[in-house]
Amino acid sequence: MPSRRNHTSTPTKKRPLIALGIETSCDDTCAAIVTSDRQILSEVLRTQHHLHEPMGGIVPKLAHHAHMRNLPEVVREAIQKAGLGDDLSKIDIVAVTRGPGLAHCLGVGLNAAKTLAAALNKPLIGVHHMEAHALTARLTTADPDAQHHSEPQITETGAVNYVPVGSDPYPSFPFLTLLVSGGHTLLLVAHSVDRYTTLATTVDDSIGEAFDKTARELDIPWLPGRAGGPGASLEAYAKGSKSPTRYLSQLPIPMSLRATKREMKFSFSGLKSAVTRAVEKEKKAGQGIMDDDKRMDLAAGFQHCAITHLCQKVEQGLRDCREQGIHISSLVISGGVGRNATLRQKMEEVCANYEETQTKAKGSEGTTKRVRVICPPPKLCTDNAVMIAWTGLERYQKGLIDRYDIDIAPKWPLDMLGTGVVPE
Repeated sequence: MPSRRNHTSTPTKKRPLIALGIETSCDDTCAAIVTSDRQILSEVLRTQHHLHEPMGGIVPKLAHHAHMRNLPEVVREAIQKAGLGDDLSKIDIVAVTRGPGLAHCLGVGLNAAKTLAAALNKPLIGVHHMEAHALTARLTTADPDAQHHSEPQITETGAVNYVPVGSDPYPSFPFLTLLVSGGHTLLLVAHSVDRYTTLATTVDDSIGEAFDKTARELDIPWLPGRAGGPGASLEAYAKGSKSPTRYLSQLPIPMSLRATKREMKFSFSGLKSAVTRAVEKEKKAGQGIMDDDKRMDLAAGFQHCAITHLCQKVEQGLRDCREQGIHISSLVISGGVGRNATLRQKMEEVCANYEETQTKAKGSEGTTKRVRVICPPPKLCTDNAVMIAWTGLERYQKGLIDRYDIDIAPKWPLDMLGTGVVPE
């Protein structure tokens, strides 16, 4: 049964709407307060890197217990920093990650959000984690054809504005979204809030998982803090490479052979295995040791092959959309791997080449509208509650409100949004 309440309209207010967002889908405990005129009033995040790095990856039980310890204080601090005082009636909606994610971790956030919403008699919005990543750009991106400030503005109250207050969300629908994280590798068409079409997904590992496992294979220490983790560490480590092409003959670019190049699928298991074989070969030759220069070169080679694979499929996705008559306005890159500067640069080149090719094809009869590459600020590419609060606002303003008895959805394909069906 659909969990959605039957609302024919959304209440209007003279002041902007205010949303409290809660995110506990994996290993970061997050809360934020965001307004409908695109101000971030507060954001609080507790990382758990110190718990999981010694284990070599995320341990669900450790993450679950850490969320239970951290969430009450994180929510209290977010409310306090937002300047709401003791008047919680100013909060209009409570938004929370419902799925996908680690089941026990999702439960911590959802139970807290349901209790808060019920106690305050406020609407509850259960948010799909990947929709939130896709819609973050509509919070932080200004219309390039309008005048705007180039840097985030901090108000006297401490609110953060990435765009002019009250400006319309951008990009406009439909747009292409590349969601790249530790749990997902998805290429989607975002038709509207609550409606998405998957063009490609991974048949095995996610790109984030491949980055993480390669970092462990090469014994790369995690970077500390919010911008840390094994994937970010590998990117930083690869920058030290003096011979980035050294291992390219040993590393395949996935799905790039003639028979599979047009298939809309991602795959990283073969590339990951090739890295393992290269490490084993070097350690065998070096009596169990692989020096830093070779490790940096292998990290750079892996990154090149993984990103080239993404670029080829995005390019194919743009062509497929054109053939289907879908006029894409932008390419939005989000998710934790979306912080990767090399990935962003290469996607800019893909869209520029696509535009040039289309312009030549049209000749003098017409011009091709540019497909803009849009990347949310790096700090909002990883899991955060800002994106949850904002997506809650977008859904609420379309009348998409949930009952207080909704359950978690650890496995929840994004295509199922809009169908009224949520997997149990």
